[in-house]
Amino acid sequence: MDKDILTESLLLVDGQEHALTPRFYSILFERYPAVRPMFSADIAPQAKMLREAVVAVVDHLDDAAWLSGTLGALGRKHAGLGVTPPMYDAVAECMIAAMEELGGDEWTPEMTAAWTEALGAVAGLMLAGAEADQAEAV
Repeated sequence: MDKDILTESLLLVDGQEHALTPRFYSILFERYPAVRPMFSADIAPQAKMLREAVVAVVDHLDDAAWLSGTLGALGRKHAGLGVTPPMYDAVAECMIAAMEELGGDEWTPEMTAAWTEALGAVAGLMLAGAEADQAEAV
């Protein structure tokens, strides 16, 4: 993964306003209204946690052990909340849509490709954690 492109593009779309995750949730709930009941009425705390998680993942791209452990645990937690594998695709789709919208004319196909790869890797590690937890329960 290209950490420079991910960092640069995250600064472009999130910057000082921290607009990315609130816009992401707006798009997610517009496109996938069935997931709305999984969240509290006040989405601000969740948006803040997601933003912190995105920043942490980008910061730790060179630390495979941190990524695997942290994202695996997060995947187990999300599975316990009812998150299913297809929901990961919806999240990636809506996150990239928010990024493209907020990035405007400065957003590039290379940024989309880098985030598609990164979000796919995140989903894979989270799903692996959830699957490992399910395997242990059997």
